[in-house]
Amino acid sequence: MSNFTSVPFTPLRERIAMDHPELLAGLDQMRERIGEADFDKYINSLISLKKSGDLVLLITGKTMYYSIIEQKFIPVLKDCFHVSKVRVISQG
Repeated sequence: MSNFTSVPFTPLRERIAMDHPELLAGLDQMRERIGEADFDKYINSLISLKKSGDLVLLITGKTMYYSIIEQKFIPVLKDCFHVSKVRVISQG
């Protein structure tokens, strides 16, 4: 018998609403600006999104998503979260 349990993935927006509601406005603005499909695929699937001062840190589970976020969404992230630095990390 295994000691591991499986927990279903909860979309980022739901986790942010519970743990960091101050970030919801930025997420909602992101969804408006990049569209529902891209938001769900690349942002709502993130492992983590944290804001500290002038930095937003994103952690994604897919290396391909890291590249796409870096190429397409950095300026929008900066604008929506009112920061000058965005760091994307891939755990995939």
